[in-house]
Amino acid sequence: MANSTLLIVDGNGLFYRAYHAFPKDLTTPKGEYIGAVYGFTRIFLSTIKTLKPTHVAVAFDLKGDTFRHTQYPLYKATRDKMPEDLAAQIPRMWEIAQKMEAPIYSAETFEADDCIGTVAAQVVKNDPDTRVVILSGDQDLIQLVNDRVSMYAPGISPKKPTMYTPEKVQEKYQFEPRQMIDYKSLRGDPSDNIPGVKGVGEVTATQLIQTYKSLDGLYEAVHSGNTEGIKPGILAKLIGHEADARLSYKLATICTEVPISIDLDACRLELQHPEHLVGLFQELGFKSLLTELPTNHRISAEAHDVFSNAESETPAEEVYKSRSEEIDDQLAPILREMEATGVKVDLAYLKNLENEYTTEITSLITQLHTMAGEEFNPDSPQQVAHVLYEVLNIPTTNIRKGKLGFTTDAATLADLAPDYPICALLLTYRELTKLQNTYIKPLQELGDENDRIHTSYAPDTATGRVSSRNPNLQNIPVKTEQGRRIRRAFIPEDGYTFVAADYSQMELRVAAHLSRDPALIAAFKAGGDFHAETAAKMGVDRRTAKVINFSILYGKGAFGFSQDLGISMSEARDYIDQYFKTFPQLKKFLDQTVESTKKLGYAETLYGRRRYLPEIISGNYLQRSAAEREALNLPIQGTQADILKDAMCHLAGALKNTGIRMILTVHDELVLEVPDAKVNEACQILEKEMTGVIELLVPIKVEVKTGKNWSDTK
Repeated sequence: MANSTLLIVDGNGLFYRAYHAFPKDLTTPKGEYIGAVYGFTRIFLSTIKTLKPTHVAVAFDLKGDTFRHTQYPLYKATRDKMPEDLAAQIPRMWEIAQKMEAPIYSAETFEADDCIGTVAAQVVKNDPDTRVVILSGDQDLIQLVNDRVSMYAPGISPKKPTMYTPEKVQEKYQFEPRQMIDYKSLRGDPSDNIPGVKGVGEVTATQLIQTYKSLDGLYEAVHSGNTEGIKPGILAKLIGHEADARLSYKLATICTEVPISIDLDACRLELQHPEHLVGLFQELGFKSLLTELPTNHRISAEAHDVFSNAESETPAEEVYKSRSEEIDDQLAPILREMEATGVKVDLAYLKNLENEYTTEITSLITQLHTMAGEEFNPDSPQQVAHVLYEVLNIPTTNIRKGKLGFTTDAATLADLAPDYPICALLLTYRELTKLQNTYIKPLQELGDENDRIHTSYAPDTATGRVSSRNPNLQNIPVKTEQGRRIRRAFIPEDGYTFVAADYSQMELRVAAHLSRDPALIAAFKAGGDFHAETAAKMGVDRRTAKVINFSILYGKGAFGFSQDLGISMSEARDYIDQYFKTFPQLKKFLDQTVESTKKLGYAETLYGRRRYLPEIISGNYLQRSAAEREALNLPIQGTQADILKDAMCHLAGALKNTGIRMILTVHDELVLEVPDAKVNEACQILEKEMTGVIELLVPIKVEVKTGKNWSDTK
């Protein structure tokens, strides 16, 4: 039985986790942004208090590529650049670890995970009386768990912490910790851009690992023909992507032979100079954390004085807990179930559509070459610009010029299309090729053995809306015929029907509730066509009224209006003035929202979701303007997102044991897969749960439609 415990911290992983979970606008007394450092420190100290380790160490990533980039140059290529405000806090994170007197382990060309794996392996081999606990929420590190190594995923309200032992891993993932590598070699890992086997999702990957135990065992069966349990479609994918699977296995495997050596004595949790840590906390303004320091060790008199004088009341930097966060926590298992269920695609339809699009694209290229009088690559912005502005001599007076020449972006082509037919053809070509390459071809590869696609869902940390990725089903255009044709490929199982629902003009209804504008409230209570009523009040057509209604909520100014409506700036300003005279209380609410955000540093939804916007007081006009638009968006769009997620939580309970499955959510839309005999029941449940989830000052309206494919439900 181990009598000592080494806690090794996944420094960068914990840092990122803290950045997204804690207030981003928290600053030191001198104005230095420090939210991620505060969160990192708080979780670190809280874990020490809970687990009471005898030894502590921290592992950090270093800048630059790793050996995995040599194996696969696209490794982590899809990750966004680290936010500047987070990057600026990295030195402070290192400083916290140093003042905690925790040895730091890192190595050139290796990741922190590899250092953690190496440290754990050395302790297991050389120190039989010491167990290892890894502090991280990163699924990648689960492969290191064994009878001497555990992983502690900290709980960030309202989530509870989890200690991953071999038994816990088996319970959650249905395979052993080491098999996480085999699982990722098949499933892939979008966050690290590890390819895996295209078309093998979480469910199939788990089943294959359970049956064949390892990637080698699986491919031994594949090559020997002993594949009775593997469906033909999956078998074809496994054979066609074996190289990807083998590469993914290498990329997912944590190296345990990094050239570092652990000094366990140096890791002993005994602060020799606690006053240094206390001084740093005072500098950073971390008053609430002073009482969290490990006081059971030698502490200087000065430190004792600081501890005894620490304020006991709840400090300003305490983590904010909201109903919105509770909903996100309730929604997480529902989203996981939707991902596992997936949605069926009609492969024969998609293949026919691919052939049809290929023919159309070939014809478009021929037409483009004829109109240009020469051959060119329509995918090359430089060649398109040459044809438009040099060969065809389209005037460039109002065309934006960049580093590579005059632009040929979609907005520019749309402006030119009425006068120059070749621009209209280019737009059509771009739409068809994008749909072909982004959806029609990939969707045929992504289906599991039952031809079901499994997207991944996650609530966006900024807006709260549920996003979709791998594949992203939210970007399929629904307003164009070409996009609707792709939606027709999504079908229910035989004997089932799609029942879809979305909120009607929910953003405007939320705006009416939040602003308490009498004219807005009266319009919605009247129950008529709100856009038509706005048009009548302003003396404009319905389309113009609709653009104005929604654009006002997005914080668009006169320039945005003029672009959207194709009118002059002067006319746009007149429309805005007239609109706010019609709805004066809405104008007051929007102004107050911006001022409140400047004062508090954050905007907030009706459910308490906060978005911190420090740039709203920036001296940079562009940054400040963007933050003001986001401040206007969040209370309305974020509340709408919270309402939909709340409704999904209620629906999950109402649909239990009915055989009705929630399978898709895209923006404001929910799609259920319903046994034919229960369509009426599903419609009634949707109507009841979605309209009854919250009471606003105006009626909530839901549109429910049915169909035998996704397109027919719009």
